[in-house]
Amino acid sequence: MNRRLQGKTAIIVGAGQSAGETIGNGRAIAVLFARHGAQVLCVDRNLESAIETAAMIAEEGGNAAPFQADVSRDADCAAIVAEAKSRWGRIDILVNNVGIGGGGDGPAHQADESAWDRILMVNLKSAWMTIKHAVPIMREQGGGSIVNISSLASLAGGNQVAYEVSKAGMNRLTTSVANANAGHGVRLQTLCCRA
Repeated sequence: MNRRLQGKTAIIVGAGQSAGETIGNGRAIAVLFARHGAQVLCVDRNLESAIETAAMIAEEGGNAAPFQADVSRDADCAAIVAEAKSRWGRIDILVNNVGIGGGGDGPAHQADESAWDRILMVNLKSAWMTIKHAVPIMREQGGGSIVNISSLASLAGGNQVAYEVSKAGMNRLTTSVANANAGHGVRLQTLCCRA
């Protein structure tokens, strides 16, 4: 396999696994990056799930460490970045792969205020906070790559106002940070997945 990420350090936020028969985006990204040679910090609010992902990587001979964090808290976002930097000396890749919905979301005239606040906090504000802490390190080292996982719901929909707006905000967050950091070698991308 091509080891194009050899020697790179990657933070995968949301690297654990929700219940289900298929592999989730975060776990799949973490495993694939490790197969290509990256050192991976597997971040999840569920430590056991992060440990499982790191163990899968270790079984294949990769280098990974689990890390528990609640990305709705700025201190936890700072701790994620500090852990990766302390452990491996640099941060080359940050993947923001956290997304929630439901729980009172709906059309604008029916959605709950508490659902709006919770979904915007987890889906959008958390990405900004991890970026806020990672970008200074990436700029200092001369570059890095940030990938934000969005959704096709950011472009169409009508029945999940908070989720749709949070992911549309993710798209604009990516563009804003990319424009501000292109001259420093920091690249950003948004991937729009199915909701």
